[in-house]
Amino acid sequence: MNFLKTTILTVPVTLILAGCGDWKKDPVPNSTLETLRKHSQDVITHGPDKPREITNTVVVEKPKVVVKEESTVDEKFIVITPDAQMTFNEGQESSFKVYARVLIPGVQIKLTAQGLPEGATLEASEKEKDLYILKYNPALYTVASTANMKAVNVKFVAEVVSATSQNADKLKGLVREKETTLFVFKNQEAPSELKVDGLGSEVMQGLETVFTVTVKVPGIDGRSQQKPRLVVSYDGVSYTAGNDFLELDGSRHVIADSKQKDPEYLGDSRWKFKLVFDTKKIAVQPQLAKDGTFMVNANGVRVRLSFKVYGPNGLSTPESLTQLKIRFAPEQASQGAQ
Repeated sequence: MNFLKTTILTVPVTLILAGCGDWKKDPVPNSTLETLRKHSQDVITHGPDKPREITNTVVVEKPKVVVKEESTVDEKFIVITPDAQMTFNEGQESSFKVYARVLIPGVQIKLTAQGLPEGATLEASEKEKDLYILKYNPALYTVASTANMKAVNVKFVAEVVSATSQNADKLKGLVREKETTLFVFKNQEAPSELKVDGLGSEVMQGLETVFTVTVKVPGIDGRSQQKPRLVVSYDGVSYTAGNDFLELDGSRHVIADSKQKDPEYLGDSRWKFKLVFDTKKIAVQPQLAKDGTFMVNANGVRVRLSFKVYGPNGLSTPESLTQLKIRFAPEQASQGAQ
């Protein structure tokens, strides 16, 4: 603690004459003009009072500089960085990155995961340092039938396994944890690989032709309460360039097989629909020309129809077009040949 002296100079309000005992600072109220002149002359001659010196003592403290040495080594020196959003679809394998770094040289860590769902794995990358790969292929029905998504809480744990630095004792057994959430959705893949078998380019009138439609529908199997849905339709295109006839609606002849109305699960996400192309109970239309008139010499009628399969997720295959000719029965052959 130091002491600082400060000096303040003050000037008196009145003036005095040094060494003149009979001179007054202020003239008397009833002074004559001569007295006032004499008083002014004395002030000019002797000057004002000397300033008084007043000394105050002020205490001044010097600021102290404190140097703090950072010697704490804790889990903040371990950094775990998973991908921002980890989303998975049932029946589809996906992988995401998780980085685990230590900020102190000479330290080795190992990353593990707690709470991983069945089938999920976390493995160190062989190509990149500090990188781990999380892989997961959620089984079908991981998400409840009444929900569209399931959240799985996972905890990543990074533990120091070896240390050669000067802080080895402090680092031994050091652990850093980070929680994240995996999101599992029902399969979002559209049905595909639709194929029509047994329905050739020509069928005979008066017959019931059995045929099948097979398709791959990811996300469901034989246990699913929701089955794929087949839609058979006429695409509304009646004329194909280069033809002089119209292609009529062939979907009107397609009915479900009475012996197997529901689709059959074949395994590996594949399904089969069994159908009948009926020209026995369902009357065959006469062939029409491009101008809409009857083609009296036609020996059959050209038709077209499209197939499309929808999965439970609302997605569908592209339309699959089938074009064929229904050949008239022999008794109608008198109409002539096309």
